Amino acid sequence: MARLDPCAAVVEIGEDADRLTDYSPEGHQARADLAARALRELTALPGSDPLHAHLAERLRTRLAVHEAGEDLRELHAAATGPLQLIRQAVEAAVPGRDADGAAREEGWARVGARQAAIPAALDGYGRSLVLAAGRGHRPARRQVDLVVERCRNWIDDDLALVDRYGAGPQREALLAAAREAGEAYRKFAAMLTAELAPRARSDEAFGPRRYALWVRTFLGGEPDLRDLYDWGWDEFTAIEAELAAEARALGGTVPEVRERLDRPDAPGTPHSRAEFGGWLQELLETTTARLDGVHFDIPAALRRIESRVTVSGGTAYTGPSRDLSRPGRVWWLLPEGQTGFPTWYAYSIAYHEGVPGHHLQIGSEACRGGLGQRLNLLGGLSGCQEGWALYAERFMDELGLYEQPGARFGYLSSQLLRAARVVLDIGLHVQPSWTPEAALELLRDRCHQGGYAAGELARYLGRPGQALTYKVGERVWLAARSSFRGDQRAFHRRAMEVGSLGLDQLPAALIR
Repeated sequence: MARLDPCAAVVEIGEDADRLTDYSPEGHQARADLAARALRELTALPGSDPLHAHLAERLRTRLAVHEAGEDLRELHAAATGPLQLIRQAVEAAVPGRDADGAAREEGWARVGARQAAIPAALDGYGRSLVLAAGRGHRPARRQVDLVVERCRNWIDDDLALVDRYGAGPQREALLAAAREAGEAYRKFAAMLTAELAPRARSDEAFGPRRYALWVRTFLGGEPDLRDLYDWGWDEFTAIEAELAAEARALGGTVPEVRERLDRPDAPGTPHSRAEFGGWLQELLETTTARLDGVHFDIPAALRRIESRVTVSGGTAYTGPSRDLSRPGRVWWLLPEGQTGFPTWYAYSIAYHEGVPGHHLQIGSEACRGGLGQRLNLLGGLSGCQEGWALYAERFMDELGLYEQPGARFGYLSSQLLRAARVVLDIGLHVQPSWTPEAALELLRDRCHQGGYAAGELARYLGRPGQALTYKVGERVWLAARSSFRGDQRAFHRRAMEVGSLGLDQLPAALIR
């Protein structure tokens, strides 16, 4: 599977392939054929443990996605889709800040090789989208327009990588690869505009059957959606009340406190990207030192972590390389045109992406290597991984470590949005009473998302099911901790040993 899906291999398990994934119809068919063959072989083997069940469920789900044509028609600009996997694979090749001369040049050579592979990857992806549309699987107009817009950003990103490299011996080769990639993005955007936009749908709901398949894909389970929807509303209203109380303690309403904390002259606000990057790096390192040996047992290799600031893409984590020569990285989006960079909201996100969140869980899998890490290639682990990262945010609150002015307010604001995602993701796709306009109103007026609300909405509409993974996964992790026989440090040790599984298999694996 790593050979057939090198982008996932780079992002999920830290492989160092020079190629990118073949997203053409032929590439999708090859991966489906492999999954079918693997499932037949697995079925012939005895086994009833959680790992066996997880592998069987992942293979069946992958085949169901292919048979429904969902792999051919997937179009959005969010993480986990082909376009972002391509971007993450390119960025992952950038060598670490502490790489020596030879390792640095080797890393940048790999950046150039992956950039050079972008034209073929986009061409194959475009053929899949056109084939799907010809079969009646037309994309939503909102997603077409958004991807066309993002193509312009990705062109700039590839050229910016050349500037990041500098004036070394590979500059001309990198520049040529970046220009070819830019031309490929222009052609891809033109194809979307000319061939798919005229046929695009205005209706965006996936409907119960398609939605259930994507929920299964991301959660590794089939929850009762009615129960989740009602629970999501309960969580939302409870967190909303707690956020309002926190705002009163800070001397105002929620909008008033946000406005005050967002001011460029707010205490402790960095005023440059470099200053924010330095603040983030220090936070990642001090948090690691603070938790290691007390609440977690952090391997030496994971005490090394890098912060990276970007002007496009998004805030995200990418794991270390398989040989651990490249550290795990927390990427942070700071849009162009911004002059002040508030940190009140960033503490919980740093804990989520870094330690004790994604870096600790995904990085621990890299340290162990072996089968557990390679199972990540089958995908569908968002519920386990995002659930753990949200658990990590909550655990830091339990420790009382949102100590800085506004930090706990930021944590509760993030929690409120995650609860809203449960309601909106289910509502938009399976409940006709929910419209995009109503969802946008809730995001703006009650989740206080402002200019980010439209992007959130596009994410739920284009990539259904993934938005559930945070709160639903956290719910499973919290239930597992409450029934675990041992102290919290032992539970955390066991959590790192288990790695990433589907939510249906996770509880049993934690108590074995």
